[in-house]
Amino acid sequence: MPVKRVFFLLLLAAVLTASGCIDDEDGTKMSISGNDTEINISLSDPAEGSWCPAGSQVQVKNPTTGKALNMTIAGTENFENETFCRAVIETGSEENTSRFEYMWSQDKNTTVWTKYDENGNMSLRYVHRK
Repeated sequence: MPVKRVFFLLLLAAVLTASGCIDDEDGTKMSISGNDTEINISLSDPAEGSWCPAGSQVQVKNPTTGKALNMTIAGTENFENETFCRAVIETGSEENTSRFEYMWSQDKNTTVWTKYDENGNMSLRYVHRK
């Protein structure tokens, strides 16, 4: 599966989760497979008034190669005096993993992408404001 498609699926899941479009009192678990790709989504129980469903997870995996992309919503974090929802994304194989963070503001007007190197040091940060 092309990297762009995988990131699109992760972003779609994050946006649907954050916007409340996927809402179930007991949480939601979905699995989709086909074309050498498995997608597993586990959404946490929504907390009263919460717009950032901490603990929700999305995994996109190629069972043939073992390469996977995992996203976990870690909760809220302060960035530039504003509260953001933060997701941690790991991609690659067991031997070679890359780590990213994706954060979005509650009004969805600001997003932040951060890439980390193999030592855990920030190597790139992109901030987008509408």
